[in-house]
Amino acid sequence: MLQDAIKTFKKIYDKNGENFITNSYIPSDGDYVILAPDEDTFKELDLVKIKQNKKTKEIDRSSEHFDFICNADYLSKLIDMNKPIDGNKIIHSNNYFSFFVKKDNINNGKLNDELIESYYEILKNPEIKYSKDKEKLRLYKEIEDKYGKVDSVLIENIKSWIKENIKNYVDENSTDKSYLKFFFKYDLEEYKKENEKYLIANIFNSVDFNVKIGEKTYGLPNDNMGLNSKKPYLENKSRKTKVPYLTSLDEVLLQKKFFDYLLNQVSMGKTNIYIDNEQIKALSDEESISTDFNGIYLRIKKGKEVEIHDFDTINNYKANIKPIILKNIVDVDLNKSELNYNVKINTLDETKKLINQVLFSKFLTSNYFTDSKDMRINDNNLKRNLLLSRGALFNWFYKGNDFSAWKVLNESSLSLIKGSINNGYIFKAGEQFNLRFALKKYFGGEENMADILVEIKSSLRNKISQDDTPSIDNDKEYYFAVGQLTNYFISLNKSSKKVHSLANPIINAKNDERIKMEFRRMFKKYNYTISRGRKRVDNLMAMVSSYVPESKIDEDLIMAGYLHSSLIYEKSNKEENKNEE
Repeated sequence: MLQDAIKTFKKIYDKNGENFITNSYIPSDGDYVILAPDEDTFKELDLVKIKQNKKTKEIDRSSEHFDFICNADYLSKLIDMNKPIDGNKIIHSNNYFSFFVKKDNINNGKLNDELIESYYEILKNPEIKYSKDKEKLRLYKEIEDKYGKVDSVLIENIKSWIKENIKNYVDENSTDKSYLKFFFKYDLEEYKKENEKYLIANIFNSVDFNVKIGEKTYGLPNDNMGLNSKKPYLENKSRKTKVPYLTSLDEVLLQKKFFDYLLNQVSMGKTNIYIDNEQIKALSDEESISTDFNGIYLRIKKGKEVEIHDFDTINNYKANIKPIILKNIVDVDLNKSELNYNVKINTLDETKKLINQVLFSKFLTSNYFTDSKDMRINDNNLKRNLLLSRGALFNWFYKGNDFSAWKVLNESSLSLIKGSINNGYIFKAGEQFNLRFALKKYFGGEENMADILVEIKSSLRNKISQDDTPSIDNDKEYYFAVGQLTNYFISLNKSSKKVHSLANPIINAKNDERIKMEFRRMFKKYNYTISRGRKRVDNLMAMVSSYVPESKIDEDLIMAGYLHSSLIYEKSNKEENKNEE
């Protein structure tokens, strides 16, 4: 599957060249010094300070030398810190046209003249570094024969300038750990030649696995691969060839460029990669595919290198979905709402944003892959439901696979509504309830809750206003009435702040006996404030007390009754309204 992804990358790379990678390149934070030849020495052309905005992932690209910096930096960086030119790992560049060091290593003395001398001596005579490894030396010699030896005189001039001037670019009292990078302004083709000399000798995970067949060298790629003498447990002991697979030198170089491209994308916060036969789309978690898609999906993360955490084939992703219509089922105050009711939601992207905002308080999108211990969520109920739901929701929103979506949403939305009620966020609970039933209908729920509640409210409104106490007709009406009566009892609480967690015993009740027991307890607690002769209250209490439901507890209708505006407190004559309030 990786080879299929690289095949598309190669098409685009062959068409656009190195610019396909460097146009999205993000240099590390630090000071970038551009130096131009000036007789036997060098003069400063520019000093560009680069710092990426950690929130937006943007950097200032306005410098006239920014393109040169991106290209030269890309061609001068190490494959990884285990493959340096400088064995002490203090100097992080790979050729003599550049010099990379962390600023604090200048002030703390780790970078000294001896280390600088050693670095440039290796670049003049690479045999020093590769003499103990015949395979690396062979690979280096092959590329040196192609491009020729290094310019020893130029290396000496550059070395002298670095030794004499580097400390002028760092405040001696600074503890800054960002980079200080020097680039000597030579043609980028020269950078490419020296970069290739470094790459060819170091591109494979370990040359111990290299095999030469005819004129081609095959070896183990370094990207997303760990296999060396310190990790023998990663070898495949049951095969004659212990390594997972071998790739030709040309293929491994192309694979490296592909992973370099992925690293650029993840550095910009684009962690979702979609690849079909013709194009690559890199998107952040806040973005979604705007067209239908069939192809390969990668989920990437930035660690010490770019890491592929998910690799999947997507079949028939649909950006547009059958309409979801959000209805104001429990009559929330629309003046407080930021949502659009009775409007068709036609895209998966809109649905993703709505669920993230309403159900998960905007914490879902940023926490699909966050470790539980690293989540900055104080609400344990929200955190628990997010952890239970995020896998299935991620598959729906980013891969178009909704197989388990409603199974987790059915449970988590109910729990989240209860959590909002428990915390006293009644308006929020109402909006969550409205969304829950819009989603339930979308996923094939037969009942239209809006129509059911219209009928129930009309019937119950009429019954509680009659002079002679009527009876409840069915279980749906009963459970809605239970929610209404619970709401009424909570309204009698004299606390300055209504504690809606008092409703928990009824909202979470597992049987009708528990509901009636809780109502008896509530009546005893609040009966001192209930005046006799209030027919709406009397009728509702009498009807609920005398009805025995046949079906199991309907939590949705109980919450619908609780969250809906009170039928008891609806406009009536002034005296009744005054007494009942």
